[in-house]
This record gives sequence, structure tokens and C-alpha cells, in this order.
Amino acid sequence: MATLYILQGPDKGKTFRTGNARVVLGRASEDVPLTDNSVSRRHAELVPENGVWLLRDLKSSNGTSINGLRIEHPTVLKHGDQIRMGATLLVFGGDQLDEQYTTATVRDLIDLADADRAGEASVIETLPSNEKSLVLAAPETAEAVRAWRIMYQLTEAIGVIVEPDELLNRVLDIIFEEMEVDRGFILIRKDGTGELEPKAIRFRHKPKDPEKITTSRTIINHVIKRCEGVLCTNAMADQRFGAENQEDSIYRYGLKSVICVPIIAHRCVHGVIHMDSSMSDHTYTTEQLRLANAIGHMTGMAIENAKLVQSRLQNERLAAAGETVAFLSHYIKNVLQGLRSGADVLELGLKRKALDTIEQGWQILDRSLDKIFNLTTNMLTFSKDREPNMVVAQVNLITQEAVDLAQRYADTKKVMLLTEFEEIPAILVDVDGIHQVALNLLNNAIEAAPEEKGIINVRTRYDTEKEVVVLTVEDNGPGIDPSRLTEVFQPFKSTKGQGGTGLGLAAAKKIIDEHQGDIVIEPLESGGTAFHASIPARSERLPGSDETLSSQSSR
Repeated sequence: MATLYILQGPDKGKTFRTGNARVVLGRASEDVPLTDNSVSRRHAELVPENGVWLLRDLKSSNGTSINGLRIEHPTVLKHGDQIRMGATLLVFGGDQLDEQYTTATVRDLIDLADADRAGEASVIETLPSNEKSLVLAAPETAEAVRAWRIMYQLTEAIGVIVEPDELLNRVLDIIFEEMEVDRGFILIRKDGTGELEPKAIRFRHKPKDPEKITTSRTIINHVIKRCEGVLCTNAMADQRFGAENQEDSIYRYGLKSVICVPIIAHRCVHGVIHMDSSMSDHTYTTEQLRLANAIGHMTGMAIENAKLVQSRLQNERLAAAGETVAFLSHYIKNVLQGLRSGADVLELGLKRKALDTIEQGWQILDRSLDKIFNLTTNMLTFSKDREPNMVVAQVNLITQEAVDLAQRYADTKKVMLLTEFEEIPAILVDVDGIHQVALNLLNNAIEAAPEEKGIINVRTRYDTEKEVVVLTVEDNGPGIDPSRLTEVFQPFKSTKGQGGTGLGLAAAKKIIDEHQGDIVIEPLESGGTAFHASIPARSERLPGSDETLSSQSSR
């Protein structure tokens, strides 16, 4: 079974689980249907082969990448690999060798027994686990080459997997791919209590009814307390097995060769990696113990790194939330003051039965209500992933409707609105989204224009060379400081003080990005500013065609 998690794109948050047969990914797929217009109808496929999953690109226009590298041939997928198709980013959660177990099942399958139940273990060799564990021999032998390959794969996994549990599963995948292991598991110490908690388990040949893996608690405690890896077996210490029948006993009693190493970083033990192999098939060597020690040390550093990343993300989320509340509270306070002032004037007019006063109060209320509506619309647009409702429409008509709505605000500031629309073809757009873009650009221009002397030029044109419709909104205001041009589309970076939220242009940029378009700022020699929003013309390429819409997700 393979699992695909969508991290980016219109289908963000969805999870697809497959069976054990070939799976097609694309807009027309019944297995993994994607709504991303930059993905082909049949973009790529997953194919199970000899216990692994292969990813094959199906001659898509935009291609398929794994961990940032475009693939040309069928490529083996590993747990945690990131797949890029158009604007969609997926994470592969399948196992190469075995189906993953749930956390509850992992706990049920591991038994930390005392010495009298587990059998007295015979420690053959120990090696300290520290920074020197990472220093491996130069690749002169096949064993050393394998060791370097394992370390490379671990480094690659650490670079793309942030979630600790996913990382631990990937570590076991790599161990099983490169070493002789029948069974393996990872125990992690809980924060605060230090109690060992099973996190991942694997079987080389998964039994229908897997028995518990019984191992010595004494060995586990030895590894944790002394921070050293252990190579052991109980064959030599068991008095039932003499030299004359030891080989036969190994087969009859299924004795194991065991390696147990600490997961350690900066002298802090996070847990242990335990692996064993039937002595009838393989007996571990000192070199393999040294390699396992290095794996444990790298895993420990990866866990600490993942915790730091998660802690930083949490702190950044809290900081962003605080910044958002601070900006919005000032703006909402101003809007509420406007509502209260309008209500007071309206109430005064009603008491005096003065129509002029009533009209004045209503205008104040109406402007404040418009501000609340715009704020809510922009917050909804910016705070969540929208799925554009693409239909064939005329940008000129959409823009004219926005101009009509902005006219009242322009009249209040005594600003002139001028329009110049070229004849352009109907194109595939999200009507509500483009309407919001036009209205936000217009409101921003009216805010910037000088009162009573302001002039706003609204133009549309069709660029035949680039095949885009360009919407331009130009004002004669004071312009934008060149040092702040890079901040214009960032949320909450308003140049209007407490008079704006900084969400209008950010929401407009987000909508244009969803259309795979672009917004360019042009400082004018007269001191004003022009915003040019380019929207790709796609009237002939509706969703459902075999063509792939050009992706600009790399911008």
C-alpha cells in the first residue's frame, strides 16, 4: 500500500491511499484525482515492482520531479520523498519492504522482558556512541561502500522529512534496504518521564500473525546508561547448547544475532534502535555494529533538528498570530468608531427630523460597512487555499462592475475615474477572484490619489505575444518609496498607518498567482504608480483537455 499526502496545491490537505496495483495520478485519474490545472489528465503513475514503488512520468508537459530533481526514467520512491507535479506537491508515505504498523500495534509487538524470560544475553562486543561514531572507513571494501550509501540516504532523508515519526520509519526503511535484518524496531524516550515508547517496527518477511519481539530489558538499559552500542547473542550463554550440537540448536531454537545502539546527540540519549537476524542466515560483525552506531548518532541529530524546526515554527505561528491581532485590532477599532459616529449622527437626525443630518449619518455608516465587507473578503481570500471556479468570461465586464462599485468612494474623495478598455477575447478566469483583484487595486489607487485632484486610469489590453490580458490601474498619488516596493504585497504592510490592513494587495497577488499570472508595479515619472495585473488567456484550454496548463509554480 502507498500513501500520498498533498502539501501544496488546490488539493492541499487531501490524503490518498492506494492498493497494491498500478496507480495513475492526474486530473482524469480515478485513483488520485487532482484539480490542479497545471497537472495533466494522466500525469504520472505509481507501479509496484519487487517490493518497491516506482514513479514514472507519463510524458506530461510540465514533467515530474522527486525531491527537486526531474525524472526521466522510472524511479524508486522512498518513504518521505516529495513529488512535484505542476503546482502540486505530494509526499510519498509508502513502505518499500513492509506495511507500516500503527503506534498501538507497535506497542503490542514489542516486549521488553527481564533476563529470566528473555534468556541471559551474551554481549560479544560494545562500542561507545559519540561524535566519532560518524567517522567511517574510506570506501575500500563492499561493506564500506554500503556504509557510505546508508549515510548518504540518511542525510537525504533528514533534508526532506521534518516530522519525527516519519523520519524514524524512513530510518528503518534504509536499514532494511542495506543490511541483513529480519526484525527491527525503534524506541524513543518520552519527554519529561524518560519512559521508552515504541515508535516504529519492521519485519523482513511479515508474518500473518506476527509474534511479539522479545528482547532483554537489561540490554536496552545498558545501551541507554552507557551510551554504547551492543552486539550480542544468547547462544553462548545458554547451557542447553554445547559445542557438539550448537549449529543444530541455532536452527531448532531460532537464535538471533542482535545489534542495539543508542539514538544519541550531544550526549542526550533519545532512544534506541534494535535489530536482529537469525543466526542461521547471518551473524553481525563489529563493522556492522560500528555502522549501526553511526546510524543511531545521525538519527539523534535529526530528531533534535526536527524538534528545533517544530519549535521555531510554533514560535513563528504565535508571533504571526500576535502581529495579525495587533494590526487588525487597530483597524477594527477605527471601523467601530466610524460605525458609532455614524449611528450618533443618524440618531441626532432622527430626533430632529433633519434629512440632511440623517443622510450624513447614513453615509458614515455605509462607508464603515464597506470597510468591514472588504476586510472580511480579503481575510477569507488570504487565510485559506481557494479553489478558483474557472469559467469563460469577459475581463472588461468584470472590471467595469468593479469600477461602478468604486465610483461612490471616488466621488466621496472627488477623484476622477477614467476607463479605457480594448477589445479583448473572453478568457478562462475565476470571475469573483478577478472582480476582487480589480476592486482592491481601485480602492488602493483611490486611497493614494490626492483629494479633489486625483485621477485614476483603468485600462485593459490583450498582449498577443505573451497571450495574456493585462489590467492596469494607474494613480497620480505620491508614489511608493523604492525601498518599500518589495513589501507592497506582504500582508499587514500597509502604508496607510491605521487606515489600512495591508491585506488588499496581498489578496490580489494571491488570486493572480492562482491564475498563474503576475502583478508588476511601475513607478511613474509623474510621481504616481501603475499596477499591471497579467492574466493568462486560456479560453481554448478548458479543464478536461489533454493539454497541461503551463505552470509557474516556481516563481
